[in-house]
Amino acid sequence: MADRSFPVSRNMVLLPDGQLLFTPSPRLRAFFLFLLILVVWIGILPWFILAAGTLPSHLTLTLVLPLLVVILAVRWYIPKYWASIRFRFTATEIVCEKGAWRVKRQVVPYSRIMGIEIKCGLVCRSLGIANVHLVLDDGGIINLPGVEDPAEIRDILDEKISG
Repeated sequence: MADRSFPVSRNMVLLPDGQLLFTPSPRLRAFFLFLLILVVWIGILPWFILAAGTLPSHLTLTLVLPLLVVILAVRWYIPKYWASIRFRFTATEIVCEKGAWRVKRQVVPYSRIMGIEIKCGLVCRSLGIANVHLVLDDGGIINLPGVEDPAEIRDILDEKISG
């Protein structure tokens, strides 16, 4: 029989070896893409229009093409970064991994976690997602972004951390 994983909540899956795997909500990816569109429409498009109306065409192309390449690169990077965010909760520690090009891995034992906070801004609240912050003993924070059921995740993590 093949090993299967079982959902614990919308963001968390119980793996066959007893570990919990957290992945952010797809709504977080949509939020990042929305921010990109907002920046392009408000911050970049007016300058493109101004450049097209006042500069010669060869200068306009010289300015527009590199910015277009950057916008497309960011558009490509957002889903890759979102898919790279993973948090594994083992029996004794949390393993945090993220990064599309350069993977950052952080291992934190449960004994270093002093508290669990739920943070939710106005836009994220309207999307139905929140951030769960794990406060460490040295003042650091581990941020679990894009949580759809923050209270349920907090209860699961509290039970896992307290043993």
